[in-house]
Amino acid sequence: MNITDRINRILFIMSFVAQNQGVALEELAKQVDMSPDELTKELEFMLLIGKPPFRPDDYVDIYVEDQRVYIEFDQMLNRPLRLTRGEALALLMSLQLLDPEVDPEAVGSLKNKIEQLISSSIDAASRLEDSILLDRPARPVSAHFDRLRKAVERRRKVEIEYYSLGRNETSNRVVHPYFLMKSLDYWYLTGYCELRKDLRTFKFERMLSVKMLPNSFPPPQDSAIEAYKKEFLSSLGRRHIEIYFDSSVAPWICEQYGTSVREAQDGGVILSLFSETLEYPSRLVLGFAPHARPLTPPELVSKVTEDAQRVLGLYEGRAN
Repeated sequence: MNITDRINRILFIMSFVAQNQGVALEELAKQVDMSPDELTKELEFMLLIGKPPFRPDDYVDIYVEDQRVYIEFDQMLNRPLRLTRGEALALLMSLQLLDPEVDPEAVGSLKNKIEQLISSSIDAASRLEDSILLDRPARPVSAHFDRLRKAVERRRKVEIEYYSLGRNETSNRVVHPYFLMKSLDYWYLTGYCELRKDLRTFKFERMLSVKMLPNSFPPPQDSAIEAYKKEFLSSLGRRHIEIYFDSSVAPWICEQYGTSVREAQDGGVILSLFSETLEYPSRLVLGFAPHARPLTPPELVSKVTEDAQRVLGLYEGRAN
């Protein structure tokens, strides 16, 4: 047996005994395909795990009593895993990418715990950016959005005051809120509008007020909702856009675009969206270069190529 296999066997023995204190010696021997005598010698060797001069039970005290095996670790090995300041800061920075509106209580609680951990570790030698990050104010959570989110969860009707850009007028609507969705950084509410007697989608930023009503409503048919959702998304633009993002940025894209993203075979993701122009998709691809590339339509591929060449031309001939 080579050294790697032996180390793996020793680690397995320690883990197995720790989870099964008092395991019978014969049973443990079967687990590692050894005779009881061979296992006993291996346990004696494991007592020497530690640091020079390798005194018995330096780190591991494993012993046999009444033909049963027990293990105890040094107290320092029993301490809970703690994040370093750098790891905690990385988590806090990642948390800034989340929309707090989606679940403000969970996001706020997690943020507070991470900040407490960082604060307790900051000393005179800490870096300036540590304190700057802690002092950064969180984005305010809209009371309107919070009411809508709760109304969707509780199936409660809402009364909204809504500004229609096309008609340049404001109207009051009683809506059965079915779901909230985000597309191209804008939030939308889809539900049954009692005024129009049909499904409608409302842009969140045009809601002037939101009031949750005590009346409940029956759940909608899922098939009808999915069909309406696809039709609405396609109405946001004529062109169907597909952009590939590799695995290094895939988590961020999934967080930002949700159900508009599907997995690719290589661990990356493909974002599908509809856009009237090619400006936004092109900026999106170039903003994530070299981790993104346009897939369809062909004119988007040409647009990205042209924009990349234009940017490159701004720097040609310039000395470093």
